[in-house]
Amino acid sequence: MKSFLTALLLMLSISIYAQNTSDKTQIETTLNNYIDAFYKGDTTKLKLAIKPRLNKFGYWKNKESGNYEYYAHMSYEKAMEFVQKMKDEGKTRDENKIRNVEVLDIGNHVASAKVTAAWGIDYVQLSKDNGQWMIEQVIWEGPYEKAITQKISTYYLIRHAEKDQSDKSNRNPHLKEKGIERAKNWSNILKDVKFDAVYSTDYHRTKETAMPTANANNLELKFYDPRNMNIENFRKDTNGKTVLIVGHSNTTPMFTNGLIGEKKYKMIDESNNANLYIVTISKDSKTSTLLKVD
Repeated sequence: MKSFLTALLLMLSISIYAQNTSDKTQIETTLNNYIDAFYKGDTTKLKLAIKPRLNKFGYWKNKESGNYEYYAHMSYEKAMEFVQKMKDEGKTRDENKIRNVEVLDIGNHVASAKVTAAWGIDYVQLSKDNGQWMIEQVIWEGPYEKAITQKISTYYLIRHAEKDQSDKSNRNPHLKEKGIERAKNWSNILKDVKFDAVYSTDYHRTKETAMPTANANNLELKFYDPRNMNIENFRKDTNGKTVLIVGHSNTTPMFTNGLIGEKKYKMIDESNNANLYIVTISKDSKTSTLLKVD
């Protein structure tokens, strides 16, 4: 009797596994039909992939702001029109490098999956009718962004040197003599560091602080606006590089906190122009050090 029950359980397990494998294969076929439809302008394959009650919408990343913005809703009819238009206008592609389907979960009647294609990433909800898995809902983000391998990046962040405060109404003063000397001293202190880029805000006091180090490394200044800064994009642009960033009493610690992903450093006292923040980012870690260099 015991051996009979064991055999029965084994048969049931095999049956369930076979069913799950069959469902997974069917779902992967549906997802690949979905990709092919948009790549090749194939309405026949699209009909095999989506249900007439399709609900699809997504978010497109604004290149300038780095923010994701809501993109138009796509119904079954609009999807068919879009795919047909792609074919009519010759905007088809035979793309296999940017193509991946991943079944995330399978229930009795519903399933979830992830599609990676040239336009971005789709999270898909499917349902099963008459033994056929088809797509009901899609939420997506784009454009496609190739995964970046984090190389070792090192950032040196300083506040501008002492500024001329003789005219309180001047919102953009130059450095005073002491500040000019400090700017030169920063270049000397950092002489053994080979910088790939030097960033400054667009003010006299920050530019004049950054220039000696930029000149020593034969670099042109790059400008940034701390009020409109996308840290993620900045990290991607400077991946694997050694960078000097010159800012202000409030923006320099804020920038440092953004790089390390935590609120660690407070605003610099107005009388302090000597802070040096060093941030190192690798694949596995983010470290930061604060030194005071007088």
